[in-house]
Amino acid sequence: MPTKASSPTLTTTSPENSTFVYDYDYLDDVTILVCRKDAVLSFGRVFLPVVYSLIFVLGLAGNLLLLVVLLRYVPRRQMVELYLLNLAISNLLFVVTMPFWAISVAWQWVFGNFLCKAVSILYTINFYCGIFFITCMSLDKYLEIVHAQPLHRLRPRFRSLLLITIVWTTALAVSVPEMVFVQAHQTLDGVWHCYADFGGHATVWKLYLRFQQNLLGFLLPLLAMIFFYSRIGCVLVRLRPPGQGRALRVATALVVAFFLLWFPYNLTLFLHSLLDLHILGNCQVSHYLDYTLQVTESLAFSHCCFTPFLYAFSSRRFRRYLKAFLAAVLRWHQEPDTAQARPPSYSESSRATAQEDVVSMNELGERQTDDPIDKADTGNDQA
Repeated sequence: MPTKASSPTLTTTSPENSTFVYDYDYLDDVTILVCRKDAVLSFGRVFLPVVYSLIFVLGLAGNLLLLVVLLRYVPRRQMVELYLLNLAISNLLFVVTMPFWAISVAWQWVFGNFLCKAVSILYTINFYCGIFFITCMSLDKYLEIVHAQPLHRLRPRFRSLLLITIVWTTALAVSVPEMVFVQAHQTLDGVWHCYADFGGHATVWKLYLRFQQNLLGFLLPLLAMIFFYSRIGCVLVRLRPPGQGRALRVATALVVAFFLLWFPYNLTLFLHSLLDLHILGNCQVSHYLDYTLQVTESLAFSHCCFTPFLYAFSSRRFRRYLKAFLAAVLRWHQEPDTAQARPPSYSESSRATAQEDVVSMNELGERQTDDPIDKADTGNDQA
């Protein structure tokens, strides 16, 4: 669940009926009473609801548009678009949770215990699914280009469908702590909050969940993307296809965007773990980390607004689909033949793409499939 929406992360209590304390760092009671964070709490109550609302509006509109275009125009046999479809669904489910957290931070949790648990589970599942499907898309392009595996064979398609199932299952397994520990709690002053209560093992669980997020949500996907796109880049440099420079820029942009969105947030989580272990024990440092976490978390959450379109617009074919869809909505079509508004078949799309002056990452995969010369070259390269 969002670091800033739960009770341990953004809570007001009234010890000795005198002061507000910001219980963020999961430290012991003595440290909490000493390190007052009224300013951090006030900042979060204004900053986070605004950011969560923007993410909800932009993410909902963008991913709905992406979903409609994919369902209406994209051939089902193209696995990259199937990963993109699942990414759009995952992002939609993720942004649906944002209004709940915004209200919780600005006021209190007013939605009851069932929605507390349901929204927390939904958030965690789709938080990880969004990252996993990005990794799957890089893996798919790696197999198409480096290993020249055709998209129309049954085995690669079955493998991709199996991988999609594994992604959703893994994300569901990761959300087990939310299923078990998250519930609505009422403070002594009658304010309700939604958070995970780990009892006497709170610090251990928080450290474990942060390490899990650092590893599964950032480090392993980043290393996988670097490996896949590096190998793709080697093939591009050796084969020198038309549009080689653009394809290399696209690959670099995808990796850099992932790093810039997620590295600050994961670094801040790691530093908070050091704080919990009392390696960093300064109250001023704790204040700075609290502010930093709110900002970097918001940056990371914005991935659901921008990342899908970064991947979608890396494909010239998808841009044609989007243009056809917008033309249909705005009644820009001049010809009555509806066939022109629909995408060509897979083989026709591949041949048309092969004649483009500039190719993207997605079209290059099709070129590798249909061009036996390139396929042979790739086999020699692997040998």
